[in-house]
Amino acid sequence: MKKFVLFLSCFAFCFLYNQMVNAQTTVVRFMVELPGQGISQDSAVYLAGSFNGWNPQDENYRMKRVDARHYSLDVPCFADKNYEYKYTLGGWKHVEKTPENKEIDNRKFTSTKKLKIKDSVAAWNVPAPKKEAQQNPLSGMLTQDQIDKMMQLKDSVTKGLAPIIPQLLGVLQKVNTNLLADKPDIDLSKQYNAEAMKIVSQVLESVTGTLMQVMNVLTPEQKQKLRDAMKNSTNPGDLINMITNSKPTPADK
Repeated sequence: MKKFVLFLSCFAFCFLYNQMVNAQTTVVRFMVELPGQGISQDSAVYLAGSFNGWNPQDENYRMKRVDARHYSLDVPCFADKNYEYKYTLGGWKHVEKTPENKEIDNRKFTSTKKLKIKDSVAAWNVPAPKKEAQQNPLSGMLTQDQIDKMMQLKDSVTKGLAPIIPQLLGVLQKVNTNLLADKPDIDLSKQYNAEAMKIVSQVLESVTGTLMQVMNVLTPEQKQKLRDAMKNSTNPGDLINMITNSKPTPADK
């Protein structure tokens, strides 16, 4: 019995020893050079990687400032283990990028004793500026009576288009079926295209006719406002949006 207990003790010791050996840690020193003039003292550089769950703003992985362009940090890692990481300024919106603001692959290393890593960040991600909403030139210029008439015209064209749209979808479905056939029929294709163009023409006539009636509701000053606004627009649909989303003058509310 004593021999068996001794055997178990030895086995447990060997097991724990192997676990300790396999779990040996080492310290990896990261040194990074920042682009341009670096960053101000009230900013910070962070390491985000597989060693900290890819947290882009982990205070335990906030790098120490050497000067405006140079930062360093000692990171404990398991020995002989593969890791991946990136540098950030505290969020993925400000992660390191190429000089052309493109994604870069994760940086990689295998932790070894007294490993020192020297990196250089080419650039930081520059988030695209938020597009400012276009101000409606008719906002506060239309009377309630004008808006009511426009809504009536809008409802009228919507009801008129209701039976036309399914027809167009039906023709497009036939076009697709013919194109996917083993031997598409050229004559059928021409026929379906002609049907589709006829329906599209009906839609355009309906919409254009309604818009012309809407324009008759507007004053010359209001029309000029729309013309000026459309000069800077690249989307023809903006005209309809500006009209249908107009707000009445304060006095008419």
